[in-house]
Parts: sequence; C-alpha cells; structure tokens
Amino acid sequence: MILTVKALQGEEARLQVSQEDRISTVKKLVAEKLQVPVGQQRLLYKGKALADEQRLSDYSIGPDSKLNLVVKVTERPSPEEPPKAMSPQPRGVWFLLSQVLARHFSTSDAEKILEYLQKDYERSLRLLSLDDIERLATRLLHPQMLEAMEMGFLD
Repeated sequence: MILTVKALQGEEARLQVSQEDRISTVKKLVAEKLQVPVGQQRLLYKGKALADEQRLSDYSIGPDSKLNLVVKVTERPSPEEPPKAMSPQPRGVWFLLSQVLARHFSTSDAEKILEYLQKDYERSLRLLSLDDIERLATRLLHPQMLEAMEMGFLD
C-alpha cells in the first residue's frame, strides 16, 4: 500500500509499505526519503503519536493514509549544560554530518555514529576548564596575541 508522510515544513514522501510493517520500519524509510534521522522523528496519525514497536495495522492505518512527521531536536540541555544559544556549533552541522554518514553507512549505523558523536561533543564541552575556555577565547578574539605567545614575546 502507499502511505504519505508529511513533514510540518511541507515536505512530503510517498512510501510503499505493508500494513504489517512496524512504525520503526516506516521511520527508516522516511529517513531515506526525507533525510531526517530516525532518532529525530515523531510520527503522528490523527494526532496520536505512533510507537516504534507497533505495526501500522495496530493503528488501523490503511492504504492512502497520511501520517504527520514532527522533527524532534536531539540536543536536550540538562540543568548543568549551558543554554543552546551559547553553543558554538550551529545545529546545521549535525544535519550535514548525518547526510554524509548516510552515504557511507546503513541508516541504523549512521544514527548510532551520529548519536555517539553528539554525546562525545557534549561531554568534551562539559570537561573544558575555565583555563581552556580562556585560551580558546584568546585564540578567537586576539589571534595576534597567540602568535606573540608562540614566538616567546609574551608569557
């Protein structure tokens, strides 16, 4: 049967599926068609969120049905993390990286790798000391001072 998945941004994908397919299978097809990682997808049918382990038939989803796709933001700040506005990395980098990974790995492997990279990046940020942050800020704001320090003019 043909199933239509429509993202809130207006993009749409038509998928060939079976009523016995699991929602997780549909999400993998959506990831391939719309380049949205499975971990960031939330599929809705008639306003109800669909669980990955359920089958399309469990929700009475039949031919020519339309699902809505909500793209979730994967970076959830915890209380000890700085707000998103402070993040030096634009969110677009993760999307671009997911596209590159998708070209070289299976969908599930690409998602695992991207998730690992995001966690490692966040962990690395949390481990920065104030001295590390000061050095980075100096390099970014005053590159000429860094050159002078490297040449031994400043201590």
